[in-house]
Amino acid sequence: MTAYHPEKKSISEILSTTNPVIVVPDWQRNYSWNTTHVETFWNDLEAFRESGKVQSGGEYFLGSIVIVKTKDGKHLLLDGQQRIATSVILLSVIRDWVRNYKADTATRTQQKFIADLDDATDTVVYKLTMNKYDREFFRRFISEDRTGGYTQPQPEFASHIAIKKARLFFEEVFKEKYANFEAKQAYDWSLSVRHSLLDGMTVISVSSEDEDSAADVFETLNDRGIGLSTPDLLRNLVIRRAPDAHRELVVDLWQRVIEFDSDSEIKNFLRHYWISHYGDVKTQSLYRVMKSYILLHDVSSKELAERISDSSDVYKTINDATAGTADANGYLETVKSLNANILLPALLAAFETFDEPEAEQATKAFLVLYVRHSVICARENSKLENEVYRMARELRTHKSLKRILQEIEAALPSDEDVTRSFETLSINTNAVRRYLLVEIEKMKRATEEVEVAAPQKVHVEHVYPQTPTDTVRLPQHAAYVNRLGNLSLLAQRINTSIKNGTFAQKKERYSGSDLLLTRELCQYEIWGVEEIEKRQKEMAKLVPKIWHIGD
Repeated sequence: MTAYHPEKKSISEILSTTNPVIVVPDWQRNYSWNTTHVETFWNDLEAFRESGKVQSGGEYFLGSIVIVKTKDGKHLLLDGQQRIATSVILLSVIRDWVRNYKADTATRTQQKFIADLDDATDTVVYKLTMNKYDREFFRRFISEDRTGGYTQPQPEFASHIAIKKARLFFEEVFKEKYANFEAKQAYDWSLSVRHSLLDGMTVISVSSEDEDSAADVFETLNDRGIGLSTPDLLRNLVIRRAPDAHRELVVDLWQRVIEFDSDSEIKNFLRHYWISHYGDVKTQSLYRVMKSYILLHDVSSKELAERISDSSDVYKTINDATAGTADANGYLETVKSLNANILLPALLAAFETFDEPEAEQATKAFLVLYVRHSVICARENSKLENEVYRMARELRTHKSLKRILQEIEAALPSDEDVTRSFETLSINTNAVRRYLLVEIEKMKRATEEVEVAAPQKVHVEHVYPQTPTDTVRLPQHAAYVNRLGNLSLLAQRINTSIKNGTFAQKKERYSGSDLLLTRELCQYEIWGVEEIEKRQKEMAKLVPKIWHIGD
């Protein structure tokens, strides 16, 4: 049976020269604390310092950490790196601010708790070494002594930005304090902060000499809602399971996965990747499902990392609307503007399976399905979700564009249904309104080359105003103000000038518009419920022709 050794330790004991160095394994999470976490850490430390309890042996408990003692004399930090790394970041700020008053104090802080020169090997020994993704940036931005010709590194990942923000937060605190203190007073305050951090703040260190068993403790702690996210846990599992010969490669491959802007985006990608291969899975159970499959089928970490990293590249181009042809990218922009995320697993499968022209056709077809089903007919999304997720898997299995187009066609709401639904359609979301109106404008001008300007130049106009005066307010205001028949597109300059005008005043401006939808409003003498309904029914006749499968 594996023995676990819980010990109470101060931050000083964790970082000091009397202990082996602390190393965050490459399969662990990146630095992820945001300013709120750092501010809470600081407020707790400062309240503890001001209480004076540390002077009488008092302690502030920071929680538990998990450490593996390796045979080569290192301590692998499996849990607790956010707190330990933030402590080192704060110590680096203390080091720099005390230097102006007493350089020796800065040197001792650096050598004992941040980094020191090993005379035997003539190499710098870092008290805390982060994982591969954060290692170099943390060393240069935090651990390196800022003397001589020091130059700051530029952040590459979101975790680097988080590290930089954490240090900037502490720098601002010290800047404010030093502005209000005399030099000796400021120096003494810095030392009291250092003393409270190093000697007053404690953790329970759970240590083991078995990496796999300690990792189980770590995973158990974090899969119970205490800390880690699905991407962190999955990376932990995949890299840890990789044999030594493949581990470096797997770490490098996973770097492409973490290049998303946020942890939530990584989680969305992993879920959509899994859905497109194996079927629906809920976010809260994603890690358990993936882990179970990986262990049951003994999935190679190298092969899985290769597949996931390649898919992450494709997924990013889909989100960036740079995945295919110009038309395909236009459809992808629309998917993003409509927030049609349920299509992403199917689109990922399409762009990984088909060539560009076929992927374009599939993208258009899925978009048509979404618009007809969810936007125009406003049907329950869960049914469409099930259909799209099933199609994503079948697309990968059969690799047939003809088959997937037939399935999409069969799932479409009928022409009669979409026409009838459009006749009374009200839309509250501006991006959706604009998309529908632009597509109708394009259909009306099908024989012309038409390019509608960007949203900041062309706005959605309410013909009957959103905030009418009492004299023109309709009794059915709420039912008609956002009806598509009451909306049009206008240049921003015109929109601003006539926003609160009468319909007669607006008509004078409408006549000068380049857009047919807007100019056609001039045929009406008055504007009210009957006119809104008439105009919208005319629009509805075009809907089956606009949103259809095929050319």
